[in-house]
Amino acid sequence: QYSQEILSVVVYYFFHKNIVKRDKYVLLMRCDMKRNLLINTLNNNDLIAMNAVQVFKKRIENLEVINTDGTKINGCIGCTDCWIKTPGICLVNDDFNQIFMDFINSDSIILLTEGNVGFISYKMKNIIDRLLPLAVPYTRISKGTMRHISRYNKSWNIALVYEGSSDKEFLNEWMDRFTMNLHSKSLGAYTVDECDKLCNKINSIS
Repeated sequence: QYSQEILSVVVYYFFHKNIVKRDKYVLLMRCDMKRNLLINTLNNNDLIAMNAVQVFKKRIENLEVINTDGTKINGCIGCTDCWIKTPGICLVNDDFNQIFMDFINSDSIILLTEGNVGFISYKMKNIIDRLLPLAVPYTRISKGTMRHISRYNKSWNIALVYEGSSDKEFLNEWMDRFTMNLHSKSLGAYTVDECDKLCNKINSIS
């Protein structure tokens, strides 16, 4: 218990100094070069997914790829500790925290997942739900709706790419609502066959 509390304090210090330490390097949140992140929740033996990843790596500069196959990412338990006890830090002890650090330090983010029952996979939904520490408990009116205030003075460009059958119109609408919660911009929902189209869009962002 005490080691977990100590870890939370250390990570809290780095986050609120706008610095995240990873391995032997220190990454600054604000830098001139745009950082791009691909979070892939599909299996490593999925050839379609791996081909999509290779397209993104080839066409998008400064892209970091996180493959979650084999990792443990639990769902949000709604404890609100990330708001009250350790502001900005989720205390669920699994593999999500590194993804969270990389998310914060990125500018454009691609979510690659499975289309399932017209929506996204539970694995990607777990990741999205765990982004709750990006907000604070306080709310205000934003674009005519009540939204939680962002913890950081930063926004993200976020795109969804899905493999399989899903409702693209619904996913585009959902992406608009999801990114609105993060005070960010949706780049839309794309099938796995539309990777080049998304690459063009991301590369056009100044």
